[in-house]
Amino acid sequence: MTLPADSSTTLLGLFGHPVHHSLSPSIHNAAFRAAGLNWIYLAFEVEPSGLRRAFEGCRALQVVGLNITIPHKQSVIPLIDELSQEARLIGAVNTVHFVEGKAKGYNGDGRGFISALREEKGFNLSGKKICVIGAGGAGRAVAVQAAWEGAGQISIADLEEKKAEDLSLLINQRIKEDLALAGKIKGPQWEESISRADLVVDATPLGLEKDDPLSFDPNLLSSSALVVDLVYNPPQTRLLKEVKKLGRGAMNGLGMLVHQAALSWEIWTGRPAPLEVMKEAARSALRDKR
Repeated sequence: MTLPADSSTTLLGLFGHPVHHSLSPSIHNAAFRAAGLNWIYLAFEVEPSGLRRAFEGCRALQVVGLNITIPHKQSVIPLIDELSQEARLIGAVNTVHFVEGKAKGYNGDGRGFISALREEKGFNLSGKKICVIGAGGAGRAVAVQAAWEGAGQISIADLEEKKAEDLSLLINQRIKEDLALAGKIKGPQWEESISRADLVVDATPLGLEKDDPLSFDPNLLSSSALVVDLVYNPPQTRLLKEVKKLGRGAMNGLGMLVHQAALSWEIWTGRPAPLEVMKEAARSALRDKR
């Protein structure tokens, strides 16, 4: 694969820890080639202790934009000059655009999730009961977007119970009263929430490694439930395999990745994203990593 590299090449990148599994460089670079842009997107392994230095280095080098992933989506906020309404409410950033020295922060994770859910499963969130496991950056985006989309009830759990409580309170105060509730991952109340859910979203890193435990017991699911694991590499996590064995609906996070990438691409370039090119690049890169 030949990428542009000369004195006029525009640089963009991804900050995360780890980033070795990421498909984002393949997705964005394919889109740049298709659009005839002399741009290049690289993945940068940035440890939490080095986030500020790396970020300010990109600002000084006039990098056009960044994607932000685990574990920096919330900790990057103090470095941002302007936040979009979505990013401010969600409390997390997944896209940065440097404009005339200012860093503008956005969050397209929620919209990317909804687009993928509709495209792949024809799933409408209106009035539905939803469980979100994990109240970090991705979980916050999914839960807030679900509230905006008219979900009937949103149950949220995290190993750090305060994270789930804070997110629930945010939704109830800023979007709709009594819509969200925080639960403990282990316990009868959470098991009941899982058993009544139309949609269960695993927004934790569990599943990246083959020996990771399950985030919940799939046997609790109703016969019509859909499970989305936001991990996309591997494409079939242990959780999704177990869910499929039970005959329940299952979906990974690849579609969400592509759709949020398209939103980032449009922010940076000001052009419509070549979505089909990005989808094929994601599928191809995932096959190569397996």
